[in-house]
Amino acid sequence: MSSIKRLLVCGGSGFLGRRICEQAVAHGWTVTSLSRSGASAFKDKIPKWANQVDFKSFDISKASSDELQPLVESSDAVVYSLGILLESNYYKTFAKSQSPLEGISSVVQKWNRNPLKHRIDDEISYELMNRDLAVRLAKATSESATITKPFLYISAAGEFPGIPQAYFKSKEQAESSILAIPSLRPIFLRPGFMFDPANSMTMTIAMGLRAIGTVNSMLGGNAPIISREVLKPLSTSVVAGAAIKALEDESVHGVIAREDLINLAKEASFNA
Repeated sequence: MSSIKRLLVCGGSGFLGRRICEQAVAHGWTVTSLSRSGASAFKDKIPKWANQVDFKSFDISKASSDELQPLVESSDAVVYSLGILLESNYYKTFAKSQSPLEGISSVVQKWNRNPLKHRIDDEISYELMNRDLAVRLAKATSESATITKPFLYISAAGEFPGIPQAYFKSKEQAESSILAIPSLRPIFLRPGFMFDPANSMTMTIAMGLRAIGTVNSMLGGNAPIISREVLKPLSTSVVAGAAIKALEDESVHGVIAREDLINLAKEASFNA
């Protein structure tokens, strides 16, 4: 039987976070979600399971340690599912340029920057959302732990056209930093591209990636600019199922790549 009864999900109203909350509720866990939007992210269509989640409007980037500490102390496990694919300042950089060519050049320079040189107060950056806030939450979780506590981080696998290297570097650096924090059982899910039936755009992209993957396999080669992980999209439900199983299974820790992730999700469905 799982020792987890209370789950804290940072980003619980987001694309993947809400699926993790949904499956945690199905497991009978008490779930608290932290996000700036809170329950308002559902607008007028709040699913039944969401009524069992405590959706708090909470900005972790602005919260004090005194505000954050009670939340992690009262939780048996913590998930960080916040993240951004594109930074807002990319658009501003392009818009302020004198010409399209200058704009593209400026954006490329940002793509190739060194993430270690960016501070936590940078504006909606990969380093802030994907790395620094996750590490802050992990440290708070460690400081509150009287026993080893599971901390699950949604990382990334492979590369994707149009997504800057800084995105993947910030995820890698988050993993390394969290791994060094004591009193945690760190879990890093690397799902690759995810789709959700409620998001038509992700469904379309997933179908396109699968088609490319099929053609690529028939030709016996590798896609030149897309990794194998990306060519095999996963649904958010599968990733969420794997997250729940990984949290409750005390033997699971470290990096969980695509195939192991799928196996965890299958175990979760068999035990449901």
